[in-house]
Amino acid sequence: MTDSIETTLSVERTLELAAPPEGVWRALTDPKELARWFPDRVDQEGFGPGAEGAFFWENHGAYAFRVEAAEPARRLVWRWARDPETPLDEGVTTQIEWVLEPRADGGTTLYLCESGFVRPEDQEGNSKGWDAELGELVELLSG
Repeated sequence: MTDSIETTLSVERTLELAAPPEGVWRALTDPKELARWFPDRVDQEGFGPGAEGAFFWENHGAYAFRVEAAEPARRLVWRWARDPETPLDEGVTTQIEWVLEPRADGGTTLYLCESGFVRPEDQEGNSKGWDAELGELVELLSG
């Protein structure tokens, strides 16, 4: 048994979205759609497993990421750098898992879990950040 702090520091959210899973998937993986609610810009080569890129925020810098798993319209996992301008293999990273479940009404239940935080203040900062970013996602998908 390990006492790793990483097992307890995560951010979890559940959203009920009117958009179908395919529309939610597009919002999570299409660079133009993603940039409408998450970063200011996305540079990447596809969104399949192993694809790498960076999320850019004007006020925060560039954050490297790599897609770890992708099951279209069902599940997406990416790992990203905790600090800007830091290669993935040279710094602390967290993992984000998105699970999309279709609802009977044609909408989607979206689960988000970001795990692997080392410091509580990082987890708290990202928790607040996800509240804001996911609010923008809900707005995008309801429009």
